[in-house]
Amino acid sequence: MRGWLLLVVSLAGCADVDAPTAHRKAREIIGDRPLRSLTQSELAQAKQWAALAVEHDPAHAEAAFALAALHAAHGAYEEATALYRRLVEVRPDEGRAYAALGFSLAAQGRYSGAMRAYQDALRRGEKSALVYARLGHVYQALGHQEEHLHSARAAYRASLQLAGEQAGALYQLARVEVRLGQAGAARQLMEQALALAPQDAGIRIDLASLHRDAGRMQLARGVLAEGLAQGAAEPLLHQEMGRLLWADGDGARALAQFEQALALDPELILCYRYAGLIHSAAGRVQAALESFGALVERRPEDATAHVNIGIVHSQRGDLGAAEAAFKKAMALGGTSGDAELKLGGLYVHQRRLRPALQVFRAATATHPDHAELFAALGDVYRQLGLVSAAQGAGERAVEIEPARALWRFYLASTLERLDAERARTEWRRYLELARSEDSEAPRLHFARERLRELKKEEE
Repeated sequence: MRGWLLLVVSLAGCADVDAPTAHRKAREIIGDRPLRSLTQSELAQAKQWAALAVEHDPAHAEAAFALAALHAAHGAYEEATALYRRLVEVRPDEGRAYAALGFSLAAQGRYSGAMRAYQDALRRGEKSALVYARLGHVYQALGHQEEHLHSARAAYRASLQLAGEQAGALYQLARVEVRLGQAGAARQLMEQALALAPQDAGIRIDLASLHRDAGRMQLARGVLAEGLAQGAAEPLLHQEMGRLLWADGDGARALAQFEQALALDPELILCYRYAGLIHSAAGRVQAALESFGALVERRPEDATAHVNIGIVHSQRGDLGAAEAAFKKAMALGGTSGDAELKLGGLYVHQRRLRPALQVFRAATATHPDHAELFAALGDVYRQLGLVSAAQGAGERAVEIEPARALWRFYLASTLERLDAERARTEWRRYLELARSEDSEAPRLHFARERLRELKKEEE
């Protein structure tokens, strides 16, 4: 309230102030500070004086530039855009107006217009490192077309030629190289960016991610550990270190990292999810439910969290609670068929085959490319003695994922009742695929025996 009273007092009698004086007063409030560093009261005062200057003299370009910039600093980009468009009309040869217009349009997500404005600025001589970098940002935002990614690369390189030590431009260029499939070049650029901005957690995390994707797990951990050793209380570094440790199978150390991340930022959703998974894998049912429950409190529409809760309830034998959780996930839109798969599997475990059949049939209609759902549907049909229907579902699973050994196993089992020759073919194909899948080791002996028995029958 006091700030607004000062504003009223400071503008009292301002109707008699001419445009140059009003503009000067606005500049005095701003000084040499960045606009976004102004308090709300200072920002409002400066905007009032700048608006007064423009009102008294619409041709006062500097006052118009100042007012537009103050609107942008306040987040009023539509007002800023209107002023910049007017400046472009009255000063069509001035690149500064086009560059400012581009920034204002980009802030509203109007990237095509921003791209044209920045290009107009460059054509009019506004060839600064900042303009090229901002043009790169716009091209990158339009990167669903590869040609724009190449243009973004060129813009960032032009910016870096004018000012080489720009951590932000190096980082953004690296992101473009990733999208263009140039992971090696991206890593080098990220390393340069990190050397210039070692405290930037975002650059550090993305560099670690590039190392991880290339299989350089030790380097990935080293990049994150270096950031943590600097003493910065950065929760995302702990989170990403936890994810790396989880991927390595070190659940205990990963959990410690997730707990440190949550102590710094209790809203890190991923940490609750990973903590719940770690507790669940270790058989700590109550701790797992608490972690997933904390996730649901913060994100009640998270269907995956309800699936996780259902799995934990299943682990401790509370099948009623598990069923309710899976149904809740389905009511929220499901998880691309995973909730339906878990609910149907629960019914199969309880020997409630008809309800399982209903779930799987509806799920395969909704998710026609989900191989595991078709395989599960085929298994239920087979248990119900509906062999022809089981064959159709099994063949669809194989059609979707022909290289998955388990679907061949189910199909071969079904075909034994219908077509011995095709069953032998599928058992052979299963054995070929299963050799490279460790998870199939328990079934390999059975498959060999079945193929041997079928050969005997043929003889």
